Amino acid sequence: MTTAEPWPASGPKLDGDAEPERSGGRLNQPWRAAVAGLELVAAVALALLAWWAWDQGTVTIYLPGPGGAADVVTRTLGNWLSGAVVAATFAGLLLIDVLRQAALAIRAGGDRA
Repeated sequence: MTTAEPWPASGPKLDGDAEPERSGGRLNQPWRAAVAGLELVAAVALALLAWWAWDQGTVTIYLPGPGGAADVVTRTLGNWLSGAVVAATFAGLLLIDVLRQAALAIRAGGDRA
């Protein structure tokens, strides 16, 4: 009775020699450029929304002071400021994904097999 060798006759395969396993789909596809464009528009809209919300988050109140001088009080509203931070965070995440989508779309052009 003979036992099979644990590796082929050409010798054992090292980790560096192995072919990478590929899934069924391709990541590099040209339609990702359109997705990157839409995400870029959404990121700009979120950045503008964050700017507007930050401006809404500060209220200046002028109170009459002693001798006719006005006392200035600046009040910050946490709900507007936190909304601005959330919008800016999502805009940043979208910009990171825009770079990823654009890189995959560009690589798709030279990946004709």
